[in-house]
Amino acid sequence: MASHWNFRLWGGYQLLALLLFTSWWLGAWQGIDEALFHLTNEWLRHPSWAYLVARANQRWVDGAIALTMGLLVLQHARQTHRGERHYLLLLILLMAGSFSLQVALGKLLPVERPSPTLVHEMALRVTTLVPDLHTKDASSGSFPSDHGIGFLTFALFACYRFERRQLVWLLPLLAVLATPRLLSGAHWLSDILCGALPLTLLVAAWLFHTPLLGWCYRALDLLPWPKTQVQ
Repeated sequence: MASHWNFRLWGGYQLLALLLFTSWWLGAWQGIDEALFHLTNEWLRHPSWAYLVARANQRWVDGAIALTMGLLVLQHARQTHRGERHYLLLLILLMAGSFSLQVALGKLLPVERPSPTLVHEMALRVTTLVPDLHTKDASSGSFPSDHGIGFLTFALFACYRFERRQLVWLLPLLAVLATPRLLSGAHWLSDILCGALPLTLLVAAWLFHTPLLGWCYRALDLLPWPKTQVQ
C-alpha cells in the first residue's frame, strides 16, 4: 500500500491513457478496427463457430465469469494472514467502486459510437444465425466497453495483489475471456484498448501510486467491523 507519490508511474500511466484515447480520437485505429471486424465476422459463416460465439455472449456466462473472478479473490484471501484478508476485503470494495466510477466516466464521454454490427448493415449477426439463444451482438453505445472495463479492473487488482506465478496463467485467460464481444461484433477493438484501458490506467495511477489507497483504507477502517492490523 503506497504511502507516498510515485510520480514516475503516476504520470506515466496517465500519459499512456491520454495517448491511447487521443490516437483513437484522431482516427488512428479505424483501419485496425475495420480489418479485425471483417476478419472475425467472416468466421461466423461456420455454423459451429457462430453457435460457440453466441453461447459465449450469453448473460449467464458473464455472471459465471464474474463469480469465478470473485472466487479467485476469495481463494487468494484464504492464503493470506488475517490482517491481509481485512485489507483485501477493503480493497475489493474499492475496486468495485472504481469499476462503477469508470463506467460512469465512460458514459460522460462526448462519444456516440455504435457497434460494428450496427455500422455495417450486411454484417453477419449471431442473433440471426443462432436465433434460439438470447445473446448480445450489438450496442448503440459501444465506447468504452463496459465488458472490457470489468475484465481490466480485475486484471488491475490481480497485477497488484496476486503473485507473478499466478499472473502467468491468469492474464492470458482474462484476455481470452474478454474476446466474445469482439467476436460477435458487439464492440470494436479500440472500445477496449482506447476506451476501457485508459480508464483503468487512470485508476491504477491514482489508486496504487499515490497515498489515496492508504487514505481510503483508513477511512473504511473506521466502519464498525472487526479490526485487524495489516502487517
